[in-house]
Amino acid sequence: MNWGHDAWRQRCAKGALYLSYFELEPRLLHVQRAAGIQLAHESGRLGVIFGCQGLGPKIESDPSLILIMAKLGQRVVQLMYNERSALGCGCLEPQDSGLTEFGRVCIREIDDAHMVVDLAHAGPRTAREAIEFTRGVPVITHANARGLRDHPRDVPDDVLAALAERGGVVGVTAYAPFCEKQVGLRPNLDSVIDHIAYIAEGWGIDHVGIGSDFFEGESWIRFERFFRRHYPAIVGNYTVDTIYAEGFGCVDDLVALRPALLRRGFAEDEVAKVLGGNFLRVFARVWDGIDDPDSVLRVSRASF
Repeated sequence: MNWGHDAWRQRCAKGALYLSYFELEPRLLHVQRAAGIQLAHESGRLGVIFGCQGLGPKIESDPSLILIMAKLGQRVVQLMYNERSALGCGCLEPQDSGLTEFGRVCIREIDDAHMVVDLAHAGPRTAREAIEFTRGVPVITHANARGLRDHPRDVPDDVLAALAERGGVVGVTAYAPFCEKQVGLRPNLDSVIDHIAYIAEGWGIDHVGIGSDFFEGESWIRFERFFRRHYPAIVGNYTVDTIYAEGFGCVDDLVALRPALLRRGFAEDEVAKVLGGNFLRVFARVWDGIDDPDSVLRVSRASF
């Protein structure tokens, strides 16, 4: 569950709504520890992890609010959105001046609260400096490889190398502009698999996962008036109906990933890592201090 552009009070109001869902809807589980992911799976519930996009506006220049976010159940913190903020530069800024001192202050707070630092949407220099600075294991939750598709939201090879060196994971997304092979030509599931294979071959199978970036409830009005008007470089000529790769455009299509990866030559254990195992490893390390992901099954579930 990812909060977008909102200030502190709006974020708290939305949080209260989501927390009410967890109290009243038995099919949902608020995941705050790695064992919660396993518990959601075993109990047939939908596990929800709180994340956010663009930390700056949410804390209103007060890094002490990051601890409050953690206490309210936030587990992943995306530092940047597309533009410059008090923390650093987003991917659409023509000049990336890097992580600011305020950004470093915020990362210290995130690390101390055992939340995961997410560098999706960050500019390359800002991302590299944040990856180097954090004491935790960083991730890029939803982006593709710029080595295959030269798009500002995709990740350059040097950032992928830095992320892998720190043990991090990038979640490959189905967002069509990020994985198209020809500008304006809608990609398909095989195009998404190309990015998974590129990252796995270049930096290892332990450093790639899935970050679909699905917005199944998105209205065409908001898509046109917010995303296209604010960020035309992001969406290109796609519409709300074509913005994802053909054959991989909604949650129901996730079942197509395993056979597609096997056809591409990935082994079963490698598929398991891509389809959640790698992110689970990072969550267990940052949230719980567990280095062996298999031991997640032995973590006490008393708090769930």
